Amino acid sequence: MRHPVVSALVAVAVLPLTACAATSTAPAPPAGIDLEAFDPAEVTGNGLWLLSADAAAREVTDAVHAAGSVRYSGSFTELSAVASDTGPAPGRSLAIDYTGRPGAATAKVTAGDLEFEVVLVDGRTYVRGNAAYAERTGPAAVEQGFVCSTGEETFLDEWSPLLRPADLVASLLESSESLTVEPPEDDEATVSVIVGASEAPVGALTVERTGPPLPVAFTAGDGSGDGEFSFTGWGEPVAVTAPADPVIDCRS
Repeated sequence: MRHPVVSALVAVAVLPLTACAATSTAPAPPAGIDLEAFDPAEVTGNGLWLLSADAAAREVTDAVHAAGSVRYSGSFTELSAVASDTGPAPGRSLAIDYTGRPGAATAKVTAGDLEFEVVLVDGRTYVRGNAAYAERTGPAAVEQGFVCSTGEETFLDEWSPLLRPADLVASLLESSESLTVEPPEDDEATVSVIVGASEAPVGALTVERTGPPLPVAFTAGDGSGDGEFSFTGWGEPVAVTAPADPVIDCRS
């Protein structure tokens, strides 16, 4: 079965040949499509590399929205300039391990000296963390165990885009004004989306070549830092339950 991108291209290419020349006009191609670069017989996969940068980015983020659940993990280390001949030195590190979908997820996050775990389920947010996290956020009880609060948006906004899969992927793609999708080799199962100029890329997002272009991995390395993320289990069922013994529970 063809991916929707390829099907749309086929429709645009074929319709002008079958319509009455005296009464019809060839329809405009879908946004971002370069028909001059399109040969249906040579496309194996979803055809992401035939799209413009904006259209390819939308295709990836739409696929993430549609998939729902995912597991991703990764880390990023900022580089901070120092007054020495050795150049930039490692700065704050951030790491995350996320499993779930919007509204039902678990995650472990490290951001500098802060460490915390979060469970998002049934419109509630359960958090526990280390002493540094307790000192910054309060209440102090988070250092002893999970503390419940109603709602998720405030917490998610504070840690955006880390805890929203589609926002995270969008932010990776938007980390540079330049984006290029490299045409895959014949035997490649994935497609590389290069973020940044080819001579000085910010990073590369690897996505599936067949079916929806779902992310597999992201590797970054530029003047601001370096890091990597991996993505697995797109669309797989995920069971998330509230902690059994929170030190502070939400009122029913």
